[in-house]
Formats: sequence, structure tokens, C-alpha cells
Amino acid sequence: MLGSDDWPIAREVRLRALKDSPSAYLSVYEDEVAVGEEGWRERFTRMRWVVARHESRIVGLASSVRVADRPQYERHIESVWVDPRHRRTGVLREILAYLAAIDPGVTEWRVWVLDTNTLAQRVYDRLGFCPTGERQPLADGSGRREIRLRSGSPGDDPGELAVPTRSPGR
Repeated sequence: MLGSDDWPIAREVRLRALKDSPSAYLSVYEDEVAVGEEGWRERFTRMRWVVARHESRIVGLASSVRVADRPQYERHIESVWVDPRHRRTGVLREILAYLAAIDPGVTEWRVWVLDTNTLAQRVYDRLGFCPTGERQPLADGSGRREIRLRSGSPGDDPGELAVPTRSPGR
């Protein structure tokens, strides 16, 4: 897990993700590159950032956030990215398991995915996420929409996520 002093690491990997898969995110590289230290440190006050490494190289990133108007047992997963050379090797599964392990009181994990991002939808499906039926239009006026997926439920065992609990360290 990254700490607030690790903001340059999170920033560098986030920028790599936006260059690699720009259509998968709402954010755009040009906007994110302009976010400075203060903006990144602020993100660390409300989000937990986790990276996965293969040898010394970071090959995966995700963050989790508690949304103010949502229940305490629920967290949202955001900023997910896995290096293309390490996809389908369990990196995201390990990151999600680690997030579940460091937040044992969380029983429900949610993620918003662009409705056109069928690859991400298939990945989350393999990880045990299912659609909640919730949809929302993007605020950019593009006509694009997001769908919300969920893993777990309020009655599940605390921290249980539909992935093995092994910390990321690939």
C-alpha cells in the first residue's frame, strides 16, 4: 500500500495507465498530468492506493474509496490498471484481495465501468462482480454511460471479496 509520500509513484503509474488505455477512463492524460503534489496528497486523504510489482517494476494499480453517502461496509474501487504484459496473470485479483485484507470491515465492493468497456466488464465478472442494475450518464455530455458492478453483499463475512486473499507482490 502506498502512503501519502508515495504520491509520485501513484501519479507516474496513473499517467502510464491513461497513456496505455485512454478509452477505459473518464480522466484524460492532459488533465491528470497537470495535477500537482497538493492534488495528489489530497487524493491520499480519501483513497487507499495499492500497487503490484513484478521484480522492481510496478505492474498494477488500484485505489479504494469510501463514498460519503454510502454505507460503512461498502467501498468503491477506482483507478484500476494492469500493465498489458501482466494481464491475465492474477495481478488485479491480488490487488483486490489485498484491499479486502486491509479493510476487513468492508463486505461490499463496487466499481463503476463504462458501458462500452466490455473487456473490463468481463474481467470483473471473472472476479465475481455482478451488475447492480444502476447506470449513470457521464457529466461530459457525450452520451456515454457507466454501469455499477458489485462483489459481496451486506450479509457477507467482513472483508470477503470474491478473490483469494493474497497480498500483491508479483
